Amino acid sequence: MTDDKQHHRPKRRKRRVCLFGLSADPPTGHGGHLGIVAHLASMEMFDEVRVIPVYRHMFASKRGKQAPFQSRIQMCQLLFKNIPNVIVSEAERICFERVSDGLDEEQKESVRVGTADLLTMLITDEPNLEFTLALGADTFIDLVNGKWRRSEDVLKLVEYRIVVFRRLVEEDNASSEELKQHDEVKECIAKLQQRVDSITATTTISVTQIPSATKSDIGVSVSSSAARNTTDETVLREILSADVLDYIRERKMYAFSDFR
Repeated sequence: MTDDKQHHRPKRRKRRVCLFGLSADPPTGHGGHLGIVAHLASMEMFDEVRVIPVYRHMFASKRGKQAPFQSRIQMCQLLFKNIPNVIVSEAERICFERVSDGLDEEQKESVRVGTADLLTMLITDEPNLEFTLALGADTFIDLVNGKWRRSEDVLKLVEYRIVVFRRLVEEDNASSEELKQHDEVKECIAKLQQRVDSITATTTISVTQIPSATKSDIGVSVSSSAARNTTDETVLREILSADVLDYIRERKMYAFSDFR
């Protein structure tokens, strides 16, 4: 190939990866985490959706209260196994172990690894990927309003690429709280755009509505906390996938535990 042809070769675009973090304690079904991830995976803007369970809670007072990390990883693998281009990642564990390398157990207790640390590691390890954060509406509002640790660093590291997901609600049926949240998301996008304009960067923020509901057909709240606190299998089948429910029951987790 001549130098001239090499010069005009089109630049290959980076592989686009959507990052979705969750506690996965436990991960919920179609009305929750499964519906969100399936929707993200169906969006043509991403080549991959990377599901990243929390390894270690940021606050010491809440540590030790979650199910073991590997159990939460395995439940996510069961839940998302049939969705193409979805990867369950142990990135948070790897990031914590790198940051705390060489420290004793007492020193590790004071280590706080946040989203900015995780993004720095991912970008360093995989420079040819383009990362986007997927955030719920309330979480996005908190990030833009500076309530996260190193909020501005997080925004800059993903180069202001964010997908904000909201529950699909008909405007006529929306509650005052949902309408308020909708307005706050719009205000935060405008605020972020003003901030970005001042540094001559660009934003790629999209808002998507998830067609799955937060309540099941029988009125059950689809949440991890609801799943943790009942052994009623009629309720649990509304909240969890069959594979995740079997996993929990067989290992006597949460309300099935002999130690409750």
